[in-house]
Amino acid sequence: MSELVIETKDLHMNYGKGKSVVKALRGVDFNIKRGENYCLLGPNGAGKTTLIRCILGLLKGEGSIHVLGYDMSKEHDKIVSKIGYMPQNIALYMDLSVKESLHFFGKIFGMKNRQKRTEAVNNLLDIFLLDKWRATKVENLSGGMKRRLSLACTLVHEPELIILDEPTVGVDPTLRISFWEYFKELNEKGATILTTTHVMDEAEKSSIIGFMRDGKLIAEGTSYELRKRVPEKRKLIVEVDKENTFDLKEKIIKEFGCKTYSESYKVEAFCRDQSIIDDIIEIIKKDTKIRSIQTVEPSLEDTFIHFSSNNKEGSNK
Repeated sequence: MSELVIETKDLHMNYGKGKSVVKALRGVDFNIKRGENYCLLGPNGAGKTTLIRCILGLLKGEGSIHVLGYDMSKEHDKIVSKIGYMPQNIALYMDLSVKESLHFFGKIFGMKNRQKRTEAVNNLLDIFLLDKWRATKVENLSGGMKRRLSLACTLVHEPELIILDEPTVGVDPTLRISFWEYFKELNEKGATILTTTHVMDEAEKSSIIGFMRDGKLIAEGTSYELRKRVPEKRKLIVEVDKENTFDLKEKIIKEFGCKTYSESYKVEAFCRDQSIIDDIIEIIKKDTKIRSIQTVEPSLEDTFIHFSSNNKEGSNK
């Protein structure tokens, strides 16, 4: 059994032709090991969804793609029943009931035995608290309920590889937490999971994070490893009595050249050299009264901003 569940080599994908061509993927080498919980991060237009759609065989790019040991270009039909895919947009039939939807997707993914399919459907109705609405048509469900059903339909056939493209978009915090608790449970049982998200605390739950920008995978590693790659080692957060802190920001940038942000009653400065922190505080003191001072390591959100900016970061592959 191959250790790699997903393997792409020099994957390219373009939209359009001639002068209007958009290079969505630019030579992506991408690997996911069996049993990993991998999260793709990146700004809108980075190529995350295009990469996923190529992996699923929904788009045909240039380069090689192997999924679960099969060549996607030649053996796509052999792996359909082994993958569960939840797209960003709800992909359900509005005229089916909740129960009918689960049976329908179970059949599509090769669950021919009705007894086993019924057991799986009843189990998911219970897990996702959908049993009360089993006879309700999809069109009459709330947005959160549709999202819950969409995930259940993705998992009804117990796939080896689960691909979730922003699965918690538009769901309430309680439901979002329950989703990720279930993802963790599936991962611990052996499923390999690939997700995309813009929610940083969700990304933190993944074992490996990959950053995409401009159609390239530019960095990957654990959350801890990626934060260590940010040049600014400390973030100084100062709350002040002054509402408009723009001029303070400009003074700090002019004096120290460090990345600095201003908000109402707050200044944040990213420091490569921790020795300048006291000097920055002195500049602020001369201008206004300080309410509080805090220094922290850059967060994953700060790391996201770093890798999403136009600095020259190369892939670590």
